[in-house]
Amino acid sequence: MSDVLCLYPGPASFRQAQVAAHRGLLEALGVRLVLADDYEDPGDRACFHDVIRMPPPWELAAGKRALDAALAGRELHGVLAQSEAGLCLGALVAAERGLPGLSPAAALAVSSKLVTRRRLSAAGVAQPAFALARDAAGVRAFAAEHGYPVVLKAVASALARLVTLVRDEAAVEPAVARLRAGLAESVDVRRLVAFAQAARLDLGHDPLDSFLVESFARGLPLETDGVVSGTGPVSFGVTEQILTPPPHFFFEGYLNPAEIEAEATAAVEALSAAALRALDVRETGYSIELRLDGRAPSILEVNGRLGWDAGFGDLFACSLGVQPVLLTLRIALGLPVEVARAPGVHAALAYSACYADRVVTSVPDPDLVRAVERELDVLAGTCVWPGERIHAPPHPDATPHLAWALARDPASSRQAYVGARRALTRLAVGLAPLARD
Repeated sequence: MSDVLCLYPGPASFRQAQVAAHRGLLEALGVRLVLADDYEDPGDRACFHDVIRMPPPWELAAGKRALDAALAGRELHGVLAQSEAGLCLGALVAAERGLPGLSPAAALAVSSKLVTRRRLSAAGVAQPAFALARDAAGVRAFAAEHGYPVVLKAVASALARLVTLVRDEAAVEPAVARLRAGLAESVDVRRLVAFAQAARLDLGHDPLDSFLVESFARGLPLETDGVVSGTGPVSFGVTEQILTPPPHFFFEGYLNPAEIEAEATAAVEALSAAALRALDVRETGYSIELRLDGRAPSILEVNGRLGWDAGFGDLFACSLGVQPVLLTLRIALGLPVEVARAPGVHAALAYSACYADRVVTSVPDPDLVRAVERELDVLAGTCVWPGERIHAPPHPDATPHLAWALARDPASSRQAYVGARRALTRLAVGLAPLARD
């Protein structure tokens, strides 16, 4: 049997559903999954061979100690670390044990946006202009050279949290004040700092005291997703992102494939492959955000892990016939990966969302979700639970998705998106203002 460590693999409902759906394949591969997470659900031990209770993922040093103690004297055959929470710690564990996985240096290159930008720049990969800043004066100096609007963001990869659009000179001071306050509270920044210390890698600056300022990248929002095995990148195709209007930068949907010209698709795929080479991303999943301005693509962000939004794996399974996480499981075990995209598949994923300070009072009943799935021929689910607090952006813990729906269409991913949004109108999530102290 092969024991595979699953580090912070997402919500309990998601991980348990994945294990249940693929139990036969896991048994055929002789795989026993060892869960390592900071939350143990009552149903986890029925799905996983063992459960290791972890500290929160931003306490990376404590997490490493917990793993060292729990795994002392045990042989490990693979590390599955495909979430933002697990990526850096997984790179450390895989490197120590000589297992396939993203190297610590590559994990830093995709977790620090500054390292990403500098490595892409050195390789000549198209991207927005950027600089490291500490205060409003630094932002003004950048804007004087490159113009407004500009985008401010934490150096740590933070799942769109703390990303701030600054349209003009008058908005600089308050935007910088909000961002700097958020840096002090950001668990993503804390995790990056702890990882660099544990891996003995030099960040070259203090992420709690400095941030990135970038030119606003115009064009159609796209992304590429896939895996990188021993033979190189295996792409799942080019996906169009549906974003909230500025000033927020959250995803409200995905269209797969993006309805763009074949020449543009080829250019996006080529630029993505160049970015992966520049950052030495190997033996992992990946998710790359881009903009396509006319026919010229540029890189916004490179993630050395799979995309992890609810329903995202199901979106790609429509054309791949397999969940992407199973491909990364094969990579973790050192097994070959083969992907064949089915032609003519058009699918779209949509989310309902909340961008205000609220508390969840109710979610759709599971029987209602199943009824909507049957009646409208969709897949659907919820992302929150009663009692959960929703934070308004730019709070560092802002995660606005409430529910999701995935639809297909015989000819158009954009038309499939219409169907997915229609399903969401049936899956209302109850919200209430926060109680006053």
